[in-house]
Amino acid sequence: MKKKRHPGVEPVKSILPKSIHALGPKVEQRYLRESVVGHWSEIVGAPIARSVEAVRILRDVLWLYSPDAVWRNQIMMMQLDICQRVNNFAGCRLVKEMRFARSGRVRQAVAQAREDAAAEGLAALPEERLRAQVARADLTAEEIAAARTRCAGVEDEALRQRLFRLTLSQAKLRHVREAHGYHPCEDCGALCPPGAKRCGVCEMRHEEALRTEVTRLLRDVPWLRYAEAKESIPEVTPSLLASCRVSLIQSLAAKVLLTDYESLAAKTLTMLFRCLPPEQLTEDKVKRTLYYLRGSLAKPREWQPVKRYDYIDWGKKKAGESRVPTSRP
Repeated sequence: MKKKRHPGVEPVKSILPKSIHALGPKVEQRYLRESVVGHWSEIVGAPIARSVEAVRILRDVLWLYSPDAVWRNQIMMMQLDICQRVNNFAGCRLVKEMRFARSGRVRQAVAQAREDAAAEGLAALPEERLRAQVARADLTAEEIAAARTRCAGVEDEALRQRLFRLTLSQAKLRHVREAHGYHPCEDCGALCPPGAKRCGVCEMRHEEALRTEVTRLLRDVPWLRYAEAKESIPEVTPSLLASCRVSLIQSLAAKVLLTDYESLAAKTLTMLFRCLPPEQLTEDKVKRTLYYLRGSLAKPREWQPVKRYDYIDWGKKKAGESRVPTSRP
């Protein structure tokens, strides 16, 4: 066995949470709030993060910003799911609801988007000159005639003229975006930015469908690992598989009692949590897993805290035996 070059030295990623926790609950809560805002793209995915910005968390409320009303309505319909993702990332109940702010850090978001596009070698669309480019764009006679035909059914003259001008502006905007590398979405045909296969809405729907498929696969095969899951679902990622696994563990743990270690739900929870196939499942492993997850398990009204030594032989030192390590289940 290869020895460590620096025994006793812990990595920074393990020291930092311990140090913040030692500073007190207020500092830890503030760190978690800022961490959620900083890792917003990892929590909800890049398609949502490009259109919806996390501003801050204040009094159990997650404040978001988006200039698009369609995205605001779509995100509010996903409020329970997004709050659950945020709480899973933080490891505690950090937010209870979401609200949209009237303003956000738009300049910072636009600047970051341009930096990312330049780093990836993509043609970024200069938004500050977009109106001038649309005004200078030319349309063919066929496109103008098609726009006039689409508006011919409107009886009101003023409304028909305004709708006609709007249709021409949309056609010019499409030409400008296509000149900067925008291309049709694979699913709906709407224009999407360079480097993206789908538009934001279609990408979000695709991610939700993929998440549902991965969750269904984990329910059928709880001990599934990433390499095996990728054979069945090629688009799955390690983060997506881990997120689906955590959600299933939390939902299943809320239905299992600490004393029901012989039930099918307890065995399924153990296989899901420890990635153990059925042939490697033992009563001792089930009890250790349930005890490790005791804080998330269901609790009856007459529930009393259970001592470790009364539940399992975990950490007892017997004559002639070495102490069993207790740092992990």
